[in-house]
Amino acid sequence: MKRSVTIVFVITLFVILTAQSVHAIGALFTRPLGHDTEYQKMWIKKVDSRTEVDGQIAVTYVDQVFRNEMNQRVEGVWVFPLPEGAVVTELYYWFNGVRYKGAIRERQEAREQYQRRIRQLLDPALLEYLGDNLYRLSIAPINALSDVRTEITYVQMLPYEFGTVDFDFKLNAVGVSPKPLERVSFQGTFQSSTPYTSFFVPSHEGTTALDVTKVSDKEYNVVYGDENFLPDRDLKIQFETDRDEVDVNVIRYTPTPEDSIGDDSYYAVWITPPDQIGEEEVIPKKIVFTADVSSSMEGIRIEQLKTALQTFLNHLQPEDKFNIVTFGTSVTTFEENLVDANTDNIDRARDYVTDIGALGLTAINDALQASLQQDFSDGYANMIVFITDGYPTWGETFVPDIVKNFNDNNTKDVRLFSFGVGDDVSKTLLTQLAVENGGYAKFIERNEDIATVVGNHFIRISKPVLTDLDIKIEGLTTAEKFPRPLPDLFWGSQVMQLGIYKNSGTFPVYLTGHIRDKEVSFVSHEDFPTVPGGHRFVPRLWAKAKIDYLLEQIDIYGEKDELVNQVIELSLKFQILTPYTAFYADPNEPGTIVDEKQDQVPKGFVLHQNHPNPFNPSTTIAYNLPEPGFVTIKIYDLSGRLVRILMSEQKNAGMYRVIWNGTSASGAQVAAGVYFYRIEFTNAAGQTMTLTKKMSLVR
Repeated sequence: MKRSVTIVFVITLFVILTAQSVHAIGALFTRPLGHDTEYQKMWIKKVDSRTEVDGQIAVTYVDQVFRNEMNQRVEGVWVFPLPEGAVVTELYYWFNGVRYKGAIRERQEAREQYQRRIRQLLDPALLEYLGDNLYRLSIAPINALSDVRTEITYVQMLPYEFGTVDFDFKLNAVGVSPKPLERVSFQGTFQSSTPYTSFFVPSHEGTTALDVTKVSDKEYNVVYGDENFLPDRDLKIQFETDRDEVDVNVIRYTPTPEDSIGDDSYYAVWITPPDQIGEEEVIPKKIVFTADVSSSMEGIRIEQLKTALQTFLNHLQPEDKFNIVTFGTSVTTFEENLVDANTDNIDRARDYVTDIGALGLTAINDALQASLQQDFSDGYANMIVFITDGYPTWGETFVPDIVKNFNDNNTKDVRLFSFGVGDDVSKTLLTQLAVENGGYAKFIERNEDIATVVGNHFIRISKPVLTDLDIKIEGLTTAEKFPRPLPDLFWGSQVMQLGIYKNSGTFPVYLTGHIRDKEVSFVSHEDFPTVPGGHRFVPRLWAKAKIDYLLEQIDIYGEKDELVNQVIELSLKFQILTPYTAFYADPNEPGTIVDEKQDQVPKGFVLHQNHPNPFNPSTTIAYNLPEPGFVTIKIYDLSGRLVRILMSEQKNAGMYRVIWNGTSASGAQVAAGVYFYRIEFTNAAGQTMTLTKKMSLVR
């Protein structure tokens, strides 16, 4: 009789390892089942990955195989990182050639089920979220001399900074695999609605394992691969696109009944300033750096703080005004009020920073009030950068009163950016201060460099472009827009808003804001259809934004039932991992087993229906090859005219996908309508087979 197998995926939010414990695609550690000996590294046998990038949205699929080379059953712990902001959308686990699909459940339910199964030795697996986008999958038992295979799909908004977009794939396996990998492969398709001005792979330039193909001004393909190889660095891809003015991008999705997420349509708008801006477009700043120099900052922290302050001084602009406020038991200021950012004042401020020492208690309320008493005024970007490594211990120590005092006295709409250093810090205080005053909170780990984190912040806010931002879509009925409120727009950064919409049509998207005392407005006319289709991950990005907002509220107000229940409800509906939910799979439940022996070579030549269909602006075409051969995929319009050759290359047997972004061979957007996609496959014997399917593009 075939033994019953249960596989459980659980996500919980607690830190067992720091993010620096793993710098790679992931490591699997094992030890004999039932023993308490130290874990040993398990061989990473294969890593195959592919990424589809449309603009700045990346969908990445990773398929990994590990090998238990021991002659006994073991339990294993797989630790792997994901990029910041990535959302896991699918998780599969293989056991005895059977592929199981994970689904989101409430965390406690899944953990209890896992504990029951592990006591029965019924092959459970426990997937835990460790924080900082680090995950841990525990698997027991793994049979002797057998493989462990996992598949993960995640979506992310690629980070943009100062004109450059970065894609980073965790590939470094040195130190986490005891011997070279049999195979490492990466396939990437990068597409943009505007021409690329640069596209390069700084991590692997010059190696024969890398092939970068320019398909057009708006599309690149990247292939990286090697055999019997131990990767020693991550794969980093950077690109820039043409941008001369404030850029407004809109993507949408209307669900199909199969999505099971309701009838609402979803949109994402992101705003990017031009790559080059004149001095007349930069808003001058009035900025105060408010720094904790109490006794707990003694040692390396105070030295890093001094370096951060020097970086702050480096990024002041000639029209700025600034001051430095330091606090322990008492509050000290560099000057009584804000001063001009001229050479003399900056040099004197450097001397002031050099003399800073750590001493005293932590008078947070007094320091914030002294900072607010500076001469902030209209026509400037008014900011306070606040950094502390602890809780208030002197003067007013009741957090709600400290927040109320700041909010009541913040009459000049000063943006507050707060930084917490180390583990013993009041997250509630720092988060609430930032959220309620137009800034953001950052938390710096004990082993992170304060100077680097805070220095990067100063670079971002050095040139404000627009303040008091608002995004309005005239005529479109919208709801539940996040984040709340919109942050200011700085040169070299972006602002994104996600929301729900009810009606359809073409509407003007207005971005309004202030440059100095002047109100400005930018407009872009965009289509908002309610025909099913579009970017199918937009609802998940929206749900993740709302979940982040709710978790912020939980940080501030505690684990109120209403807030926690909303997080769980969104997590279950959109299948997004949170601290309160878990991935769970049980073969005894319908729909858990996806396909037995699916890792075998496809049995036939198959062209799948594109998804989504109808689509706007891009769609994915999947196909199966039962043997190696030469593949060509072409797009035709209704009249039979060739629109584009999507690909034409040699392929091994397997399952593949390719994206069409609704453009012609020249890169121009094609009209809405019905199109045909045709695959031609010629095997090694010279036999040619063709298949054709129909798809619809909506605008």
